[in-house]
Amino acid sequence: MFTVPVSISFAAELPDAGRLLKESSLPPSLAPQHPPPDLPQQVKPLEPKKSDTKINVSSFTFTGNTIFSRDELSDIMAGYRNKELTLSELEIAIATVTNAYRKRGYFLASPFIPPQTVAPGGTLIIEVQEGVLEEIHVETTTAKTRTLKSVLEYYANQVPVNLPLDDGTLTAMVMRTNELPNITSRIMLEPGSRPGTTKATLQVSEGRPCSFSLNIDNYGNQTTGENHLSGTMHLYSPLRIGDQLNLRMQSSTTGNLLTVQSGYTMPLMSYGTSIGWNYSYIGYQMGGAFTSLQASGSAQNISISLSHSLVRRRDLILNATVAEEGSLLDDRIASTGSRNQRLNTSFQAGINGIRMDNGAGGGFTSFSLGLVAGRLSIRDAETLAIDQSSEGLHTDGSYTKINMALARSQPLYHGVSLYTGAYGQWSNNNLGSSEQLSLSGPGAVRAFQSSESSADRAIVSTVELRYLLASTGELPGKLELSAFLDHGYAALHATPLPDAGRNIQSLAGAGLGIKWFDTNNYTLQSTVAWKIDGEHTAADSPLLFAKLTKSF
Repeated sequence: MFTVPVSISFAAELPDAGRLLKESSLPPSLAPQHPPPDLPQQVKPLEPKKSDTKINVSSFTFTGNTIFSRDELSDIMAGYRNKELTLSELEIAIATVTNAYRKRGYFLASPFIPPQTVAPGGTLIIEVQEGVLEEIHVETTTAKTRTLKSVLEYYANQVPVNLPLDDGTLTAMVMRTNELPNITSRIMLEPGSRPGTTKATLQVSEGRPCSFSLNIDNYGNQTTGENHLSGTMHLYSPLRIGDQLNLRMQSSTTGNLLTVQSGYTMPLMSYGTSIGWNYSYIGYQMGGAFTSLQASGSAQNISISLSHSLVRRRDLILNATVAEEGSLLDDRIASTGSRNQRLNTSFQAGINGIRMDNGAGGGFTSFSLGLVAGRLSIRDAETLAIDQSSEGLHTDGSYTKINMALARSQPLYHGVSLYTGAYGQWSNNNLGSSEQLSLSGPGAVRAFQSSESSADRAIVSTVELRYLLASTGELPGKLELSAFLDHGYAALHATPLPDAGRNIQSLAGAGLGIKWFDTNNYTLQSTVAWKIDGEHTAADSPLLFAKLTKSF
């Protein structure tokens, strides 16, 4: 058995189809898969060189400029007018124009002084070659690249030719190309056929057509099985259009829980729009102390989503998503002959992103904000009557939720970093279990078992100090150690029942973690946490979560 007998706890909330469906959905990582492309950096002014030759310049005029007007460029060099300047000092003056172009993103712009005769106190002509893109083409290894070259050319053609090449447009194109599944690209520049022009080549390589992984973890609950075995398969560009097919199957080692998930995404256009389809099936049977209930159930979920990359910059990634989702939830208790079948439909819209910066050693901030408008329809007459009674929670009907998340990862010193994050939700009405937010488990307060607490309105926060070891000796891969503090605070129901007791719940825990990862091979992550706030006994603390992944 995979379970480590460190914790024996009794689930405060029985899992049902909705709660198990919610726990099977993991948020995607916002971290960029590839760094932005390297481009020339800002030009530093040259140190003045000794020169006896001086030119008395009263003003400057410019040719070849289209990004800046002549007046704008003259203002940039205003500090050098009506002065006697050596040739080296003129180079420093011209560098201010170069840097002005760099700040606008035109990293190939090159101003220079053409041959001319300048009378004392005259006007100096400066010619600007703005780095016009003459052509761009895609270079692939045909035998190893499955995605059609024409698809990749759609992306490359987002950079306009016969115009000055700018960093923003080029970077956005490369980043969007790299977001195609298992694609890596880089840009190569070479001189064009005319002075001041350039040719660009988008070099594209593609990884294996598929990947597999096997997982074992103890993220479950005692009722349906704590220990899970799962397998995941990704097919990259099966239709050769930059699409991706994902398949995943998971089962508890007791056989009380089965999860099957599939998903498909494909790009709609080269501006970063994609459409996705996902389907999930969960079947469960209660075991352990609840075997005698003969309780079982299932959940089916289907969703269609449309995503668009709003911004792709070196310092900012911003996405927008809309989705339509439907879930059919069915819980049955054979010992009493009861059944609770319900349909949940929702429309979702949101934005998410990541902001990279160089402050205090670099780091990034991830964020998301979403709105969910949905409706829960209880199909069983008896269950509906209970829900709508004076003692019911009135979950049947429409609801609105706001989801939010904010996290910061900040390097501190030589492999030490600080991670802080919080996520939560607010709802206007009481929610069904599939829409509540879980406060416990490996993705929340890690000192409490999965399915132990869920709420309509809640916020979960964490502070984690991480240390990435510089060396692991003969052990392959990398090793990261961590210490963390988790806290969850919730209003269990948006509209609590009268005389129902305390509606506020607070959970907190502190612990230690370890993560070992060997790229494309093994990953082991584990945490052990002690409860410091919330109901618990000495027997259920500390609690250990562990997950082992093997990639193929």
